[in-house]
Amino acid sequence: MNTVNASTGFSGFQLKSGFSPKVLPTIILRENTPDMDHTLALKLIQSMELDFLDAMDSLTASKLIQSYYANQHRDPEVPYEVGDMVMLSTLNRRREYLHTSDGQ
Repeated sequence: MNTVNASTGFSGFQLKSGFSPKVLPTIILRENTPDMDHTLALKLIQSMELDFLDAMDSLTASKLIQSYYANQHRDPEVPYEVGDMVMLSTLNRRREYLHTSDGQ
């Protein structure tokens, strides 16, 4: 429920709600004024925006790292030019052709 994602650095609950839930909620009663409510709401929204931006940055960094390591095991591109002869396998095309509904 409140597991921190390795890529984002935040839990899903925190990104959605703007805070991490506490096991035991605090039971402090205080008087709220309308100005205080607006200030608290503004702080919560700003905190949620910062958390979201941090998570996006972390995801971008994770993508870059993953692509770096994935690309290390790829073959270099073969440069084809217009007019080059290539051999294509039609194995899967035949299977798709045989499974058509019109039976041709």
